[in-house]
Amino acid sequence: DSQELTDVERAIEIVINNFQRYAVKGRKECLTPNELRELVVQQLPHLSQHVCSLDEKIECLGDPDEAKLEFGEYWAIIGEAAKGCRVKKRPEGRHGP
Repeated sequence: DSQELTDVERAIEIVINNFQRYAVKGRKECLTPNELRELVVQQLPHLSQHVCSLDEKIECLGDPDEAKLEFGEYWAIIGEAAKGCRVKKRPEGRHGP
């Protein structure tokens, strides 16, 4: 299919690629808590500054180097963290970036 991806599709693709890039312990299907923490610090610095519970969630995942976090769990944690962020209101009638 030669259709160009939408902004949302590109964003999802980036989320998936980042997950795989940080899942470096020989497996692309899971992150350790330490890998998740590194991803959050490097790729989501603004999100992590405003969401205290994100760090707490990572702490609860178990052994920082051995616990395994599958993509669905990662997606849920990032989604929950995103809910905690407030997006600045845009001027009325404006929906784009």
